[in-house]
Amino acid sequence: MRKGRRERWCLVLCAVLFLTATLAFSRSAFAQTGGPPKPGEKAVFSWLENTYIGTNVKNSNWLFPVIESVHVLGIVLLVGSSALLDLRLLNRGFLREQPTSLVASRLLPIMWASFGVMVVTGALMFTSEAWQCYTSWAFRIKMGLLLAVGLNVLIFYFVAYRKIGKWESATVAPASARTAAWVSLILWILIVFAGRGIAYF
Repeated sequence: MRKGRRERWCLVLCAVLFLTATLAFSRSAFAQTGGPPKPGEKAVFSWLENTYIGTNVKNSNWLFPVIESVHVLGIVLLVGSSALLDLRLLNRGFLREQPTSLVASRLLPIMWASFGVMVVTGALMFTSEAWQCYTSWAFRIKMGLLLAVGLNVLIFYFVAYRKIGKWESATVAPASARTAAWVSLILWILIVFAGRGIAYF
């Protein structure tokens, strides 16, 4: 009984952190749609755009498209590998017969590598259009959702994954693991949509 109550409280905490992060960034994003920038605010982003990296990425005819393509590839690998692990936690997909720890050990290196590629290429693109990104509500929502993904991963690790030896052989994963999987799937779908929206909003 106490264990189930603890799991429910962890799930509630996960939901609260997710909603708080998303709403905070969303509110900041919509608040930015009107009114002049704060003193010195735009200067910081203009300086970033005028750095050596920013100007080269912005003025090159091929550099930005190449970086963007690698960025998209990183997202595809990260979302795909994350989805495979999430589906395993939900006892779905073609990996459902494999032990969860084995699936995680094979996918986590891909996830970390693709995450690194996504961060580096995203930072390079940001330097070339820093002010446009900063004033884009879609960009801010994407950042908020990425923060929520990080919180979800941390909660999953400390609540469920550290005790994986006790439940990975069970037919159904614990509620905390299944909830983390659903939250992860939903967040990554929203991140993809928000990322595409940066070019238009």
